[in-house]
Amino acid sequence: MLESYLLVISDIFLQLDYLNPFDDPEDIVTQDDIIAGSVTIAIAGLSIFLTIMAVSAYRKTGVSQLKYIALAFSLFTIYLGTEALQELFTFDDDSFDLFLSIIMMFILISFFFGIMRKKKNQA
Repeated sequence: MLESYLLVISDIFLQLDYLNPFDDPEDIVTQDDIIAGSVTIAIAGLSIFLTIMAVSAYRKTGVSQLKYIALAFSLFTIYLGTEALQELFTFDDDSFDLFLSIIMMFILISFFFGIMRKKKNQA
């Protein structure tokens, strides 16, 4: 079952590889590339699911920290998408790497604010 799944995915990636004019024509998609792509897709799906769960929990509870957690998960989804675009079109621009680093910084800041709790005055 897994081998037939990998064979179908391999054929799809090979077709996409031939359609990409920016790629090296001698580049061959390996099984490791397929597994790495599948894991990246699974991570992106999980990130989208966690974003939806965090937004849903925020709407139900109104806990403000959940806004930051939802923002972090959505930024992570954007990060994965832009990284995939960079792989597909093989950008060599340093400003693109700077953009990805800035997104990662905002992810960390969002998680930080998401886990911080306000101290209640104990008077």
